Amino acid sequence: MNNHRLGIAIAAGAALLLSSACSSGSTDGGTPASGGGKTQTLRVGVASLAPGQGNPFTATGSPSIYAWSAIFDALTLVDAKGAVQSALATSWEQVEPTRWRFTLREGVKFSNGEVFDASAVIATIDHVNSEAARSTPVGVDLMNVSGAKAVDPRTVEVTTAKPDPILPKVLSELYIVAPKAWQQDPKAFANAPVGTGSFKVDSITQNRWELSANPDSWRKPKVDKLQVIKLPDAAARLQALQSGQIEVAIQLNPDQIEQVRAAGGTPQTDPAPQVMSLAFYQTKSGSKVADQKLRQALNYAVDKQAIVTNLTGDLAKVTGQGASESTFGYDPQTQPYPYDPEKAKELLKEAGHDKGLSLTADVVVGSYPADDQLYQAVAADLAKVGVTLTLRQMTFAEWLEKYQTNGWSGDMFGLSWNSAPWMDAIRAYRIFSCAKATAFFCDKSVMPLIEQANNEFDEAKRLSTLQELARKVHDNPPSIYLVQQTDVNATAKGVQGYLNDSRFIHYEQMTVGG
Repeated sequence: MNNHRLGIAIAAGAALLLSSACSSGSTDGGTPASGGGKTQTLRVGVASLAPGQGNPFTATGSPSIYAWSAIFDALTLVDAKGAVQSALATSWEQVEPTRWRFTLREGVKFSNGEVFDASAVIATIDHVNSEAARSTPVGVDLMNVSGAKAVDPRTVEVTTAKPDPILPKVLSELYIVAPKAWQQDPKAFANAPVGTGSFKVDSITQNRWELSANPDSWRKPKVDKLQVIKLPDAAARLQALQSGQIEVAIQLNPDQIEQVRAAGGTPQTDPAPQVMSLAFYQTKSGSKVADQKLRQALNYAVDKQAIVTNLTGDLAKVTGQGASESTFGYDPQTQPYPYDPEKAKELLKEAGHDKGLSLTADVVVGSYPADDQLYQAVAADLAKVGVTLTLRQMTFAEWLEKYQTNGWSGDMFGLSWNSAPWMDAIRAYRIFSCAKATAFFCDKSVMPLIEQANNEFDEAKRLSTLQELARKVHDNPPSIYLVQQTDVNATAKGVQGYLNDSRFIHYEQMTVGG
């Protein structure tokens, strides 16, 4: 990044924050959740906001989760170690191969006063099963969920089309919405979402979400206000943290860690259940990346260890599979492609590209640690073996639209193997396979293993299946495998209670120092 661009980003970020005239020690006429005389405000700087605003069916994971985790709850929550924890459901059991029974948490209300009970779960699942929602990211992930019915107001049974050994994990992705508010007008709901979470929405603008404590939440917060502020550049987020304009900075770069410490803040490095990659658009008519040897060559051509050392400060790890070490299904026997430019040239020649090749890749930058520099490093390495890679930057909203429709015009695109929120490798393997409705890569030979993993209830056998799948997908790569990601967030001096469960940040536990 040049100094001119950096200066513009920092200045724009500072102006945006200062214009709000907000202060963690400000006082309003309300009753502070913190119990003191001043209203405590927790301000969070993020690279981008949810493209679907408050509609929780329109996306999964980052960046939407950084606001949605304050507003919504699912029946379950999968923690950073992969264990399924209770949320709106306190217990569950499988009563038949395709039927699970969930006991719901008592005394929970939505922030608009609607009562949370079995009918709210049913209404949410009915929507996911509707024609309007089946093509959304959440609808796609929950395609096996066929329905729900109430046993009583505090008990609901969820049915699946096929047996699902990890349904409690899968349902951690489905945020329960207030049924009356949703059914009245889904478009209006996106601007004024209503959930059971710790905060309720006061306003949503292009660059900022303003939220206030939901005093009736079962996850009652310790601060009174929450602001989620869009600061696209990592330098702007760091500068805002240093100057006391935000208390939490999301997705900084590794080389900013010491600056956080120098400002009295605390770096928060969290292993992510994600493997960064450049996905191949293999199903495109006339695809340049259809040849397996070519795709292997591109994997050999990239010096991933240099990326880890030079760009991530050794926080990330080199990998050759879609599952991170924190994900169920990780295979320790599947090794990364070694950096071998000569092997890459040999395979390129065998694939008929010994005289060079030009490719394009669509990428979003500023969302993950050092992603801009990482993509540039990949392009530089590919150039050394005769492959010219043109990187085309776009916003996350533009990227998401192309992802949902397979609207890519190039040969590759940035896509992480994301196992969150399930913390299970099968989620990513489905996406990088024929199982995706709008498949960008399809290897029919691995589909029996995916189906086997989908249906296997014996955990040891299921792990073995996923590890065999890792080896097959390594050899016929759907992407250039890059690194296992580590998120670099930061909290300001005096902030306590930071807890991150696979990017579900528990704002309700956080306090702001005086």
